[in-house]
Amino acid sequence: MFAENLRRLRLERFLSQRELARQAGVHAVTLTRLEAGVTAPSSRTVRALAAVLGVEPRELTTPHEVAELRRVLSGAKQPQAEETSPALQPER
Repeated sequence: MFAENLRRLRLERFLSQRELARQAGVHAVTLTRLEAGVTAPSSRTVRALAAVLGVEPRELTTPHEVAELRRVLSGAKQPQAEETSPALQPER
């Protein structure tokens, strides 16, 4: 939801990713990754983006959503963990 909200609000204000990133003080690549949903924002980044977009941070995301996104993304970076799970080991 954060990625969709960020993109929608940015486009409604006719801002490019580069311009929004510049005004919010974040790297343009970071903004691209945030909109793609491949990285989770820090609370500082949420506040900075909200300020530039003229909205309350809760209009972009909730703390629960950010925590869930971080949990999902951290799990996605460790595919081998599933392969070594005892439940997946062949029976002896």
